Amino acid sequence: MTRFKKLLVLMMFAAVLASGFVLGCSKDPGTRVPNIEPETTLSFSPADSSEANYRVRMNWFGWDVDGEVVSFQTAWDKPDDVDWSTWIDLEGRTVVGTDSTFILQAADEFDEANAYAVHSFAVRAVDNEGACDASPESLVFTAVTALPETEITRGPASVTGPMVTFEWTARDRDGVIVAYDYRLFARQDNEWVQVAPDPSVAESITVGPDVTSVLFGPLAGLHRFEVWATDDAGAADQTPAVSQFTVNPELAGPKLYVFTNVFGTHTFRGPGWPDRYNIPEPVFAGERLGFGWGATAADYGGEVTGYRYAYDDTSTWPAWSIFERRFRVTPTVGRHSLYVSALDNANVMTRSRIYFDVVEASLNDYILVVDDYTEWEVEFPERWGSDEERNDFYNRVLSGYVRDRSEWEPGDHIEDGRPMAPDVDALRGASTVIWYCDNTATIRDLFDPFQPSYNALAGYLRVGGNIILCGSGVLTQVTGDPYPLSIDESDTTTAAVFVRDYLHIGGADHSGSGANPNAPWNYGYCMHGAVPTPAGEALGFEPVYVDTGDCAVEPGKWPLYCMGGGYYHCGLSVEKLVNFQGTGLEIYGTDHFLNYRFDGEPSVVLYLSGDNRGNACYIGFMLYYCQEDDVKDMIDKVMALFGEEKVR
Repeated sequence: MTRFKKLLVLMMFAAVLASGFVLGCSKDPGTRVPNIEPETTLSFSPADSSEANYRVRMNWFGWDVDGEVVSFQTAWDKPDDVDWSTWIDLEGRTVVGTDSTFILQAADEFDEANAYAVHSFAVRAVDNEGACDASPESLVFTAVTALPETEITRGPASVTGPMVTFEWTARDRDGVIVAYDYRLFARQDNEWVQVAPDPSVAESITVGPDVTSVLFGPLAGLHRFEVWATDDAGAADQTPAVSQFTVNPELAGPKLYVFTNVFGTHTFRGPGWPDRYNIPEPVFAGERLGFGWGATAADYGGEVTGYRYAYDDTSTWPAWSIFERRFRVTPTVGRHSLYVSALDNANVMTRSRIYFDVVEASLNDYILVVDDYTEWEVEFPERWGSDEERNDFYNRVLSGYVRDRSEWEPGDHIEDGRPMAPDVDALRGASTVIWYCDNTATIRDLFDPFQPSYNALAGYLRVGGNIILCGSGVLTQVTGDPYPLSIDESDTTTAAVFVRDYLHIGGADHSGSGANPNAPWNYGYCMHGAVPTPAGEALGFEPVYVDTGDCAVEPGKWPLYCMGGGYYHCGLSVEKLVNFQGTGLEIYGTDHFLNYRFDGEPSVVLYLSGDNRGNACYIGFMLYYCQEDDVKDMIDKVMALFGEEKVR
């Protein structure tokens, strides 16, 4: 209300009082004073032509000089060609209160963060005689709302299976989410075609604020999913959350992992397992098998809802459970299967099988020599000795024992073009295994984390076998890690467990094969021999020296100080070993030359279980290049500690 209008109202009010006084005194009571219209004002509101929140509060009041205000009429958004009084008559709402909070639509225009809409409002008072304020109080302002922001919280990876789940959420900085819209497109003939909903029915599927997930499928091919939120001001997210993905029908079902203590970790997907799991894997009797499993459907936005398993008998299955995920057994001799299934929220199942054949290990038939010297792969210099010469060497060293010798040549056992390490059938009858790896060897394949299978050597030791393991840098071939090695109780890989718990070695370094006398700390060929430690002397061990020969007369297998006084070899390469937490015996130390870092360091670790079974001796240098009598004496003493008998 303008100042002039208010002054005019006061003057009229005074005139009415004066005329009332005169009339009251008049002797003509039949004359009626005309009713005066009420007045209205907005006491709290946005400023005219300003911006305001879409949730806007208005306060107003009115007065009537010759009666009382009994109600108000409000109206919104008058067309330009209609005056307010007419518009209120048409669209007005009668109220008795003097304030209200209005929630407006603010979604006509958008920028990156907000939506805008222009609104107009008017209010007028109504008095006790039905008269209305002829000049309603009005204003025009722009309502502003922050746009909602939508995010996909769960959805498929770039390549996924046929059943696809999406979950989403949204936030609104100045209001609440009231609805979501989503739609699905498929790539067809190089164009995006809407497939959900049917575009002839609707542009999108609208759901309430409590619906935040959807399952599609089965699908195939390239797809795109879009979802966006709408807030209570009617403003929709202008940048929908989008996921583009390719559906491969062969990836149906959760990805199921079956973990075992002896077979490694195996991965399955879909209703059928690969054919190779229909071939039983041999395993030694007496093994305690532990299985665990878990699955994920995250790559297609699914959810794993349960697991179940069966051992041998599949005629009955337990109920699906998300918690039942372990099984332990000491299997009897014969063939057995563990079946594990995982189910997702689309009722798609992945099935797996671990199939194994339990065989007895006599451990009493022969001494097995594993010739893991890779002459079959690389032709080495003649002076290093041939494979046949190595065979003859170990035959002589192992002569005189009650049990016969058996030999395993990896090159004679080729599968898929690869030489194979001894299997369960070869190891089951061995009382002791002597395994030498003078170069890159097949023993590394037993510990390949990418080819999970039963580790026959580790199983052989678990059920009571004995081993003498020696060669050049064998520990790094087993672990796949470079020297220096350090293994502690937290290491859980198959290779680390083997080195720590079966060989009882917790660390190792290798002298290498460098030949630079001007850098003695780096000199690789530094070992002249191995001498017993006090623990080795107590067990009766004698020194073992390199077979050097005489360059001028007859060089040995590993000549030293040859080639005209120059350095041909100064010694063998050697490992220095650390037994794991005192569980092994360090029985030999290095008699070195030049490289002082290896002087006196342990080079042979022996573990005795106490019952003549499950014993291990690791030798950190190549026996073939040492003097044969020294080697035979050392091996004889180890074999005697292992319980091997000689012919009397």
